[in-house]
Amino acid sequence: MRGSPVFDTYTARAWLAAADPSPEHAERWMTNTGVTLLPLGNTWSAVKTEERAGLRVVTGLEGPAIHDGTGRAVYFLVPTTTEWGSPEGELLGGPSCWLGVPTPERTEPPGVYWLNPPDGSGLLVDPRALAAALGAAEEER
Repeated sequence: MRGSPVFDTYTARAWLAAADPSPEHAERWMTNTGVTLLPLGNTWSAVKTEERAGLRVVTGLEGPAIHDGTGRAVYFLVPTTTEWGSPEGELLGGPSCWLGVPTPERTEPPGVYWLNPPDGSGLLVDPRALAAALGAAEEER
């Protein structure tokens, strides 16, 4: 997990909230519950992986990644232009797809939390690097 200075945490919160059609709404939810639902396909999309595979590859990748231990999944935030052909993972995005996103400060369980929190710069996971890492991890199994 990457550390985030306080400045980056503030910037990351603003960056996450900006993905919501109503940033004030997202900020209220983050403040009150620690999680907000954000639409996929506008600012970023997500690749959902099986928990074990996602946990195996996350340390070798840059960019935001969320762990949902209850759903046993890892979500990697990727560009909206991502084309996904890998059998390891599912590309999520589009007008009816939303993701529960924790505040940048949530980097430990319980609940959904960041394995790699966003830094607010707009850096996303490189989908080619993610596909390659997942493919290599699958071959090692």
